[in-house]
Amino acid sequence: MARDKNKKDAQAGGGFGSLVISALLAIALGVIGGGAFGYFVLPDGVGQTAQAKSESAAQAQPVPGRFPSDAIELSVPSVITELGTDMKMRARLDVSIIVAHGTPESTTLVGEVREDMIAYLKGLTVADIQGVRGFQNLREQLDDRARVRGRGAILGLLIGGLVLE
Repeated sequence: MARDKNKKDAQAGGGFGSLVISALLAIALGVIGGGAFGYFVLPDGVGQTAQAKSESAAQAQPVPGRFPSDAIELSVPSVITELGTDMKMRARLDVSIIVAHGTPESTTLVGEVREDMIAYLKGLTVADIQGVRGFQNLREQLDDRARVRGRGAILGLLIGGLVLE
């Protein structure tokens, strides 16, 4: 009877031998598929890596920017003031001004720019600053005010941070 049972299992195609053969076949297909993937993809990937390195080397060279390379950055002390809203909303603004080379680093110029920023922020509401467009308007207004105050010495203004609480 045991012999009949073994014959039936062998004829049915089930068993440990079939499992091993299926596993080996799956491994062989995986190796062949991985090799084909590597063969067709890696040469393009290596070329892109070399191209990316050459682009990064090109970017490492000085690029003409918004300000001249000999411009000087002067840090303005943080401005903390209340906004002109019904609620008590405070704003902290960290900025730097960019001045032309050869401009004396006077605290008077920095102080005047800081006073203008305080006066401008006190007239704003949260709605005036909200969103990308609101922040862009704030930056442009502060930049224009700094340029006028600097009488040609200030080339621009950089906002380092803005916190509303």
